[in-house]
Amino acid sequence: MGNERSRYVMSGQDFFEPGLPIFVNRAYETFDLAEHSHEFIEMTYVSEGAGVHYIAGEAIPAGYGTLFFIPVGQSHVFRPKTIKKDRPLIVYNCLFPVSYLAELRSGSLYASEICDSFSREGMGWFSVQDASGEYHAMFRELYREFSSRPPGYPAVLASLVVRILTGLFRHQLQAAPAPAGKPEWLSIDEAVSYIGRHYAAELRLSGLAAQASLSERQFSRLFKRQTGMGFTEYMQGIRMEAACRLLLESRSSVAEIAAAVGYSDLKFFHRLFKRKTGMTPRQFRSANR
Repeated sequence: MGNERSRYVMSGQDFFEPGLPIFVNRAYETFDLAEHSHEFIEMTYVSEGAGVHYIAGEAIPAGYGTLFFIPVGQSHVFRPKTIKKDRPLIVYNCLFPVSYLAELRSGSLYASEICDSFSREGMGWFSVQDASGEYHAMFRELYREFSSRPPGYPAVLASLVVRILTGLFRHQLQAAPAPAGKPEWLSIDEAVSYIGRHYAAELRLSGLAAQASLSERQFSRLFKRQTGMGFTEYMQGIRMEAACRLLLESRSSVAEIAAAVGYSDLKFFHRLFKRKTGMTPRQFRSANR
């Protein structure tokens, strides 16, 4: 994208209707939109396809399940991985001014800490990987409510935004440096959360144990107590769940999905998938569509 930041600034006047300080859409990303910043907060969820998110001078891979929080004034733009029409990069966008956070705060005593957190000056962008599909369901509902506007839809939109922000708030707390003398269970909890965000990476029990300042034996024991499963079984399970979602919600090939969830050996992926689901990936896709 070069070193120059765009001066193109999107205004809230182009999106927000009187009395409704929120805008939700489902967009096909192309190469036409210029890099830009905006006068409002944006939460963007990648629901299909893959590409690159150019933001703050970085090129961040953007694939299914990636959720970005983009603060006011942050220059960015999405670019699809391919121009092929059968492999589009599709995102949900949820836009709202900072003042909307004050409305959410006043509407719920329990949301005050969360809304204040995202209202502070100097808030940076960050991303979260949606391992469980929970965010995807909420963004689909956001879009459905905003588009169809049934009775009471502003209240539903507000509750969904608070739920999403709560998840992001918890993510930020987990990502923050931990205080000295933290209990062991918190280390394991952080490891489980880390796996949920980075399951496609080559994670090793030894590396996670070292990050938790535990021996591999201690880590394995506490991990199984926390999750009910051993490390390898848990990793395989979360990767297979992600593969099932991609098979149903994307047009990617089986080989692309295997790579996206962390398997470079396609034959091994096929064997493992069939052992976990009783079907081949193609049979699973056909039976559930």
